Amino acid sequence: MSATDDRSYYQVLGLSQGASAQEIREAHRQLARLLHPDRLGQATAAEQALAERRMREVNVAWTTLSDVGRRSDYDRSLRAQRTSPSSQAPQSGGFSTGSGPGSSRGAGAGVDDSYRDPQTGRPEEEHDPDAFYAKLRQAELDPDEEPLSEWHFWLLRRGPLVAAVLLGLFLFVATAYAGGNRSTSETASEQAVATSAPDRNCVRITSGRTATRVTCGSPNDGHIVTKVPVALECPAQTSYVVLEDEFFCVSTDPAVVGSPAEPTGG
Repeated sequence: MSATDDRSYYQVLGLSQGASAQEIREAHRQLARLLHPDRLGQATAAEQALAERRMREVNVAWTTLSDVGRRSDYDRSLRAQRTSPSSQAPQSGGFSTGSGPGSSRGAGAGVDDSYRDPQTGRPEEEHDPDAFYAKLRQAELDPDEEPLSEWHFWLLRRGPLVAAVLLGLFLFVATAYAGGNRSTSETASEQAVATSAPDRNCVRITSGRTATRVTCGSPNDGHIVTKVPVALECPAQTSYVVLEDEFFCVSTDPAVVGSPAEPTGG
């Protein structure tokens, strides 16, 4: 132990001198977890330095108390200190005895004087081991959970939002791509229909008044103006033809327009 820290190894671990080997093991395990660097992502530089110093003290205490022989020798040295008139028993440590690691009873003991407030004499919070342990314990999510790195903490807090944004972007791109393909397909289909079903609103007279439908881009004898029930009802500037026993009025003048009937065949 350092000369400026009069705590015993038991007090460093927050235990009484009569603690069992299992209690010593659990105390060391809990303190090692609390002081792990992965849990200090938001700590100040002073807090990190304090945690490193406390971790070294915890490891030294564990090395001695976890070994039966070394612990026995250490216990004898403690008894000798208590019986020696020139020595002070290490009972003013920053941890209470028998109350578990990081107890707040006796808070501030074992803190270097250089870290104390000159007016109140109390240790500054960032250098007070009890306040520091309480802060770490408050931030713990699960005592049995493995320490999380800063990246894991960020992923837990921001991961769902990032996933939602990426999903929305994917759906937007997929929808736009599908819509573009659908429009292209519909346009191509319309063009195919137009190509496969050309406009046949003109006629070609085959004999007398008998005619057949043809496209207006091919040789013809006029375009269909309208369909009539009888031949005598054709309007001016048109003449009638017979297409499959039906009467149609046709004209060779492009200015004459009407309502051509649906094709009835060749």
